[in-house]
Amino acid sequence: MKMTLEKRILLFSFLILFLTIFISSGMDIMALRKDQVSALNLRSKGLAVALKSNIEKVLNLGLELKDMTGVSEKCREIIEGNPDIAYCVVTDLDGRVLFASDPRFIAMPLQPQPQKEESRPGDEPVYKRRVSMVFDGAHNSYYDNAIMVMSPYGKPIAQAHVGFSEQVVFDKMRGMVLKTLLLLAFSLITSFTLIMLFMRRYVTQPISVLLKGVKQISEGAFDTHIGEVQVDEFNELARNVNIMSQFLKNRDAEIKKNYQDMERTFEELQASYRKLETLSTDLERSEELYKSLMEDASDAIVVIGADDSIRMVNKMAEEFFGYEAKELVGLPLTKMLLLLNIGNIPKVHRIFREASEGAHIAEEMQLSKKEGGAMVAMLHASSIKSGSETLVQAIFRDVTREREIILNLEKSSADLARLNRMKDSFLGLASHELKTPLTVIMGYSELITTDLADKVDKTVLEMVVNIANAASRLDNIIKDMVDVSMIDEKRLQLKVEDIQLNRLIEASVNELRFFFSMRKQEVVLNLDESLPSIRGDALRLMQLLSNILGNAIKFTPDGGRITVSSSAKYLLRGPAGSAEGREHHLFLEITVTDTGIGIDREDQLRVFDKFYEVGNIQEHSSGKVAFKAKGAGLGLSIAKGIVDMHGGEIWVESTGYNPERFPGSTFHILLPLAPGLGEGNTDYSRLLR
Repeated sequence: MKMTLEKRILLFSFLILFLTIFISSGMDIMALRKDQVSALNLRSKGLAVALKSNIEKVLNLGLELKDMTGVSEKCREIIEGNPDIAYCVVTDLDGRVLFASDPRFIAMPLQPQPQKEESRPGDEPVYKRRVSMVFDGAHNSYYDNAIMVMSPYGKPIAQAHVGFSEQVVFDKMRGMVLKTLLLLAFSLITSFTLIMLFMRRYVTQPISVLLKGVKQISEGAFDTHIGEVQVDEFNELARNVNIMSQFLKNRDAEIKKNYQDMERTFEELQASYRKLETLSTDLERSEELYKSLMEDASDAIVVIGADDSIRMVNKMAEEFFGYEAKELVGLPLTKMLLLLNIGNIPKVHRIFREASEGAHIAEEMQLSKKEGGAMVAMLHASSIKSGSETLVQAIFRDVTREREIILNLEKSSADLARLNRMKDSFLGLASHELKTPLTVIMGYSELITTDLADKVDKTVLEMVVNIANAASRLDNIIKDMVDVSMIDEKRLQLKVEDIQLNRLIEASVNELRFFFSMRKQEVVLNLDESLPSIRGDALRLMQLLSNILGNAIKFTPDGGRITVSSSAKYLLRGPAGSAEGREHHLFLEITVTDTGIGIDREDQLRVFDKFYEVGNIQEHSSGKVAFKAKGAGLGLSIAKGIVDMHGGEIWVESTGYNPERFPGSTFHILLPLAPGLGEGNTDYSRLLR
């Protein structure tokens, strides 16, 4: 969509103002944050030095560090007197916590060898770094300041750690950030309003006046006069437009005069044309014959007279038959057929006789060229008029290659059918053979993660959980493979019962509500509550809806919308391949519309094929939330099989694939009130129970 000049200038001004104020405010906030961290680091350092001094005083009295008491209480006093401080601990040189302000820190050792802070000569060496700890299931980031505790002999024996949470810095910064944002918004609104008023008064209003006048002139109102405007440049343009309007007015009067002269001349030419038209009628008959025998025709053309003699052949006929024109012209039709070794000559004579009577004949035949070599030719014979004589035009086209291609295609089709049967057989065998070992893997994985969880190393337990999740995904794929195999072999049975379709839709949506929330997708239900109940398999219909909704979740970006609708409609259906006996039947329609990346028109024809997967999940995922891994391409194939078994129809509509504009897709599902009413579907009635 094209933008007006006003919108472009306003947008550019807004961006410049916003970036200038935003960068300035951001630098101020960063400087303030650095000052806050420095101040808290100094306080933490001072508290750590004080704690270190207290400990060294006791050590100088001859006590061992491990025999000291009251250190934890001293740490708690430091925390209580300084609300911004998060923890106070004393560790040995290996990082194990000996004393802590909170018993929870004892189980969380601090790693040794922190980064040393630059200090002035004579100051205590301070070790600073950022650490991450987990409390109550949540990760917390801290700024840690550590001071070495020396023995009476000057040997380091422990470290005194005092740290504060990164959240404290954020809390202190919140007020400044809000004040900065308010200032940014006020500055933007004020500056942008002034620019907008200036633009409208001195740019857009003069342009609108000029545009209105030019539009009237372009529509033919050459008497239009544009008045003066406030800007000198636009005023000069208005004067030039007025001069142009007067010039166009004079030219228009001159053109009208010339047009009247042309109209008189045209009437004279029309009278001459009618005379020439009567003279060209006889020439058209000869021209049609000439055009049909043009020397650059790509097919062999032979003209046979009423006396069954060859009247004319073109150059392509000479190449096609191997005989020169002088060898064929004047020969009887029978002799030419004998030269070309064409069988069943009486039948060919009958073809030409029917063609001379006005019929258009197309017949395939075999012939031989002069130098040898058989070929298959398609003969098209029709009658043409040359004056009062009726001629037969025979067009021969070499279809030898086409016949070979058709034979090869038939052979390839048979081979593909055989490979498809082998694939289906392998599919069933593979799914059956994988089921037993997979059951063992899932069973032992569940045993380890539940009953033996407290006896297994945490890292090993995490690996076992990953194994269990992978086995669960593989189990779902195998189930899909089994369903596809049973559908292909027509062994899948439906347990038919009365079903309220709207409740089934709501249950399917609720089942996937967790995944909708993970992707922050909006679900809209437009259900017609007047729908009657239908006969079908509730479990399989739930599987159908889950596959379609899962597909919509997968290929719709984070924050998108998915709409599920239900309605009833009467459709004309009857026996497949017959136009008779068709009646109106009541169908219930379910539509699932998403705002996803869409489907190419070519892919829409194959999207329900087995193992056919379209689209790229990475192109529309935010990266923060991943729905699930790419599937095996069986979900939509199973969905189509379930719909077919219920006598329904399923198809998809989309304007095309576009991962940038998200055109979306709509899946349509038609279900009859009772299975077996769909047109052109396989008869699954013997599988219902």
